[in-house]
Amino acid sequence: MLHSHYRSRHMRVTKKGAGLLGLIMAALVLCVSLPVWSLGARAASTPTSLGLAMQGITAYNEGWVYVYGGKGGMYGDVRGTDCAGLLYSYYSDCGVSGCAGGATSQVRQNTVFSGPVSLGLPRIHGLALTNSEPGGYSHIGIYIGNNESCDNSMEGINMVRASVEERHWDGWHVFDIGTMYPKDGWYEFDGKMVHYTSYEYDVDVEIDGYFIGSDGFACLEDGSPAPVDSAVLSSEWVPASEVAGYLESQGWTGSDDPNDVPFDYNATVSASNVNLRLEPSTASGVVGLLSKGTKLQAGTPVEGEAVKAHGQSYSMWYPVVTVTGLEGFVSEAYVELHLSAPEITSDGETVTITAAGSSDDIYYTLDYTEPGLDAEGSLTLSTTPYVSPVAQVSCTYKAAVIKNGLMGPVTTATVMSNGTVFTDFTYKSWFADKVDRAVEMGVFRGTGDNKFDPHGSITRAQFVIVLANLSGEDVSSYAFGGDIPGFSDVPNNAYYAKHLAWAVASGIVSPGDKFNPNQKLPREQMCSMMDRYLTNVLGVTDVDISGVDKFSDDGLISGYAKEAVYRMRALGIVSGNGNNSFDPKGTSERCAASVVAVLFYDNAIVPNA
Repeated sequence: MLHSHYRSRHMRVTKKGAGLLGLIMAALVLCVSLPVWSLGARAASTPTSLGLAMQGITAYNEGWVYVYGGKGGMYGDVRGTDCAGLLYSYYSDCGVSGCAGGATSQVRQNTVFSGPVSLGLPRIHGLALTNSEPGGYSHIGIYIGNNESCDNSMEGINMVRASVEERHWDGWHVFDIGTMYPKDGWYEFDGKMVHYTSYEYDVDVEIDGYFIGSDGFACLEDGSPAPVDSAVLSSEWVPASEVAGYLESQGWTGSDDPNDVPFDYNATVSASNVNLRLEPSTASGVVGLLSKGTKLQAGTPVEGEAVKAHGQSYSMWYPVVTVTGLEGFVSEAYVELHLSAPEITSDGETVTITAAGSSDDIYYTLDYTEPGLDAEGSLTLSTTPYVSPVAQVSCTYKAAVIKNGLMGPVTTATVMSNGTVFTDFTYKSWFADKVDRAVEMGVFRGTGDNKFDPHGSITRAQFVIVLANLSGEDVSSYAFGGDIPGFSDVPNNAYYAKHLAWAVASGIVSPGDKFNPNQKLPREQMCSMMDRYLTNVLGVTDVDISGVDKFSDDGLISGYAKEAVYRMRALGIVSGNGNNSFDPKGTSERCAASVVAVLFYDNAIVPNA
């Protein structure tokens, strides 16, 4: 929880000559009605935030030029300003003085509330945006909604309309030179309709039969902008001081220095106008009204009244604390957690676990159980805090971020002895140690994206590569042609061509018209290839199979492969599929092929090398 001395020091409003309380009290009696006018007009007597935003759009559309020191005068047949002059031109057009000076002067003299862009932007058209520099501001522009800004940039570039990120704005400010702001209802902006609820424009919601998109504009069923209906437009406008009071109540800082907000949040509000309740029930009292994007410290959810939203029923409620210290409950339907899934990497000696935020919030297990908390909210016995790289490989890690009693997504990663990480099997899988060996030996690799695809089938071409890798021979000099006949279905530039040329030259694969490289490899063919390797590469011909038990499906084994199958059984390389069957025509999964490859290396290649 944030203490009162923190809130009084940091939740400040900066405005010369008046304190926040006085401004808010004045605002309570100053909610006024403004006449509806065209916001693009240059002679409106009362400046509004929508009008300021429209000035930026108009300047961009009309192609105003950059003129150092320009305040909106004509330069040829077009108006010209510098960055601060763009904002000055609007207030000057409204007949309002006081917006003179550069970006630093304008912010210090004429803004009533501020915040850092790094912590988000209130959904208010007409905020001033700045780039900071030591002692002041180097540039200023106008927020026009939908995460876009307009600014008069520099000579040769002139007006720019771009995203907030593209312009690298780092601060936002509420202008107050008699500026009036929308509060509730429909308003006209840029020839379209926007809807404000509690001082911020709505997005991604249906109001009065109109769907409001993520850009804030009302649209019809076909997605086209809804025409402006003057009959429904609101005439309620409020002063900047009232907007500042609202922003403070929502946890915004009042300062554009992000260091002023040491608030460790793990969730945000996911909808507009969400009630913060005293208890996990809609019948309990309202502590405050939260806007979309409000940052929260959320605790372990509790069972409460079911809430229907988004076509579903939600019965869990999060106990939360806001940056201003408000405490209460919010339905899970309106809470978005910000707990990232950890990333697990290894150099073959130690394992590193990282996640967005503090490493102090990362926890892991090594016994295949999920990291987490018990019923009392304490760490389970097998859950270990991550402090520094862990010197343990050839095992499976399960890791998660646990913060304020909440746990994020669990990352499961199996770390091989050489540091390779796979996320699609655990080390207790029957094949894991052999896959580890095969990967360490360079016989097998993953399929990409930290996957090994253990249950995927291996093809004839892929197993030829395995045998070539087991041999340790450099196959780069092998190619089809001359003494090594090729195949009609194998291009010379195929990724496996040199390995296959080596296999033909070594007598492992017989020449022929076609090789069928992409055919899933039958188990009996795998044995036949290994047997030819045994005979033609290693020169082993004396494997005794006279006492080897026959498989129960011996009659299904092709004649050409039968002796090869039993030689592999005699060497302990294949053992069947249970019930003493071999399934000779069945195909081999990558995990099984890895086991066979390692056993072939240990039981045949090494003893006869």
